[in-house]
Amino acid sequence: MPRRILIAGALAQHALGGAGNAWAFLQYVLGFRRLGFDTYYVEHIAADKCIDDEWRPAPFASSANARFFTAITERFGFTDHAALLEWEGAGHVGLRRNEVEALAHDTDLLINLSGRFHLQSVLAAVRRRLYVDLDPGFVQIWQQQYGVDMNLRGHDAHVTVGLNLGAADCPVPMCGIEWKTTLPPVVLDEWTTTAPPGPAYTTIADWRGYSPVEWGGVWYGQKAEEFVRLIDLPRRVGAPLELCLAIHPDEPDRARLDAHGWRLSSPRIHAATPDTYRDYIRGSRGELTVVKNGYAVGRTGWFSDRSACYLAAGRPVIIQDTGIGTHVPTGAGLLTFTDLDSAAAAVNAVEGDYARHAAAAAAFARAHLDSDRVLPRLLEMVGL
Repeated sequence: MPRRILIAGALAQHALGGAGNAWAFLQYVLGFRRLGFDTYYVEHIAADKCIDDEWRPAPFASSANARFFTAITERFGFTDHAALLEWEGAGHVGLRRNEVEALAHDTDLLINLSGRFHLQSVLAAVRRRLYVDLDPGFVQIWQQQYGVDMNLRGHDAHVTVGLNLGAADCPVPMCGIEWKTTLPPVVLDEWTTTAPPGPAYTTIADWRGYSPVEWGGVWYGQKAEEFVRLIDLPRRVGAPLELCLAIHPDEPDRARLDAHGWRLSSPRIHAATPDTYRDYIRGSRGELTVVKNGYAVGRTGWFSDRSACYLAAGRPVIIQDTGIGTHVPTGAGLLTFTDLDSAAAAVNAVEGDYARHAAAAAAFARAHLDSDRVLPRLLEMVGL
């Protein structure tokens, strides 16, 4: 049984309104710590990613990124087990680079979330390396079609949250890798609540992320085009729909969303910290969301770490289908849709029997997402 585990991710990469991104990595840190492992967290950040509170370039030491990282590690009590390293220099928050390199020699497993970590002096020193793909379809296409180095090499096993990757109806390239699949872990104690749900179905999202990619003559796009397909949904359902949306003030679609009855709120408020993000989800009636166009057209079976938090809080999730239905139970607590009509039907179905769907959401999280179950399976996948 491994004793020391090193988690590598991107806690500090989205310092302004990016607490949802931070939770995706926190679940692993808190989950392995809960299981009794000596758990460390490490990441490096490039100078061009360091910003101030107005998104302007900033020195590493005074950046919003360093401040955000410090606040999170202090909040969850792992300051002495964490390192944010300046990629081009000697700057650091928490452990220094040489301290991380030293502890790597006595580390049983490094879990490289999204392949974010590249420091070879650490990767080469640990006993085993596990790559966890959080962006299925895009990662493989970037690597195979565009020749982008997604840092896939040098790992002992590769796992993806694309539950359908490799299936006959998923055309995404495999890059010569045997991908195993996992659901995202949730530390249930952090999310379970007895508070009553709020009035609105919500989600937290970026309107536009990165540029679309092409594979096999098909374009794999972002969320904006999928939300536009559902633009009339608020008029078709009896509950408010709210998007906590990172969207440029000059984005033309912003006015369209408002005109069609979508409520808009700001991630700078609701996703400012891990606690405000959690409060926002707990204060929701459920989640209603599309997915990145690429997840849907690629039938990747992508399962959202954000949706996992809603489910753990006992909030039903209504999400665009990515092909997950052949891998996990849907229809109660977790519902999928493919178009405007089926999205409206799903919302109305939940509203027609809300208590049953809320209980089913929490039961799904206990059965499938509990970090006490998910994380030991990861260890088995990498042979530990």
